[in-house]
Amino acid sequence: MKHRLLCVVFIFASVPIVRAQEAFDLSDCLVYTLNNSPKIRSEQLIREKETVTFFQQKSSFLPQVDAFLNYHNYFSDLPTYIFPQAEGSNLAGTPVNGPYPVQLGLPHNLNTGFEVSQTIFDARFFGNGNLSRKYRNFSEIKLSIVEEEALYQVAVLYYQIGINKEKLKFLDHNLARLKKLQSIVKLQIDQGFAKPTDFDKLLVKTSNLESRKNKLESGINQQVRYLKLMMGMEQSDEISIVPDQDQTISLDITSIEQGALLHEQLIKEQQELHKMNARKINADYYPKLRAYAAFLFQAQRDRINFFESNQEWYNIHQWGLKLSVPIMRGFERKTKKELSEIVDAQLMFGLEQKREQSQVEFQNAISQLNAARAEEKFQQENVALAERVYRQSELSFEQGTLLLMDFLDAEATLRESKMLHATALLDTRLAELKILKSAGKLKELLNQ
Repeated sequence: MKHRLLCVVFIFASVPIVRAQEAFDLSDCLVYTLNNSPKIRSEQLIREKETVTFFQQKSSFLPQVDAFLNYHNYFSDLPTYIFPQAEGSNLAGTPVNGPYPVQLGLPHNLNTGFEVSQTIFDARFFGNGNLSRKYRNFSEIKLSIVEEEALYQVAVLYYQIGINKEKLKFLDHNLARLKKLQSIVKLQIDQGFAKPTDFDKLLVKTSNLESRKNKLESGINQQVRYLKLMMGMEQSDEISIVPDQDQTISLDITSIEQGALLHEQLIKEQQELHKMNARKINADYYPKLRAYAAFLFQAQRDRINFFESNQEWYNIHQWGLKLSVPIMRGFERKTKKELSEIVDAQLMFGLEQKREQSQVEFQNAISQLNAARAEEKFQQENVALAERVYRQSELSFEQGTLLLMDFLDAEATLRESKMLHATALLDTRLAELKILKSAGKLKELLNQ
């Protein structure tokens, strides 16, 4: 009994755990992307780094405390101090002729202490709060641009996978019909109503269709892997993307107008940041005032026994103010101003170019959408016509009044018509995405 139980446990342990595929619609994919996209996470880390960098710059104006320890040895020559003749006579106890040199100090010297300093006035400090807020706005726009780009790429992949899966259904359906037709042709050959070459032609057509199916399946698998990568999903996770072939974007695309784009807002924020940084150039040449207090402890010894008991330490404490006034730094200020003017001109030119480019992209997207919708309607009519022709051909073939190759031609025409309609549908969805992206309204897809 125990051995039977172990066998049952082993059998169940050997069965692989099949993870259920989680169905994702477009909104699910986009929400998941916002929360897990590696591109978005990378931009968020950059933003956090820039925030800390701003605080680091601000910290240089806060109180500073420095401690130090300095030891030096004079070997056999102590420092020599020169006294005037009169003081030298007093020190020597006898009249001296000229300046009188005297060696002072001991060989071993240790100086330690700490200094506290605080900036009282520095023109670079003023306006840092506004600069920090402006840079946060700049970072938020950069993050929004990265989010929109990630959402756009995921939405494109979502529709491509969905349409390709619809094409795969067409191929599966046609393969099933061809295999059914093989059995019919075999029966006709046995009865003398068909030639063996007809069956061979049918096999070749079936083989070509299976090869096409395999390529399409491989392409879908590659797209799914890339979609997981863009969404920030583990490759081992199962995901099912099966949108309806007739799924449309619920937004009224025709009523969308081009608004202020994020890229334009980004350049405007860059201009504001540049102006604020340009004002800081002059601040570098304003006077700077700093207060400090130093607490010093000094010891001089004949031997290295600084911390023995009954040894004297001498204190030197002081406080003061230090005023620094820049006077001459070559042509540094002039060069910085010229460079600032060039950068300002570049930003202005870039803003004009971006506006013109955005208008062209928006108009092109509208033209592409109109053309794609017209093509989709045309291909939809072709599919309906091809289906009628196929049904008539199928009936004629069953009645023996239509050759096999003519029937296969009707089948191929129907299949290609459905493929072209699916491609036109994909072009329509992609054109709609381009309009939403050009209008800066891509995130509205999250609420579909």
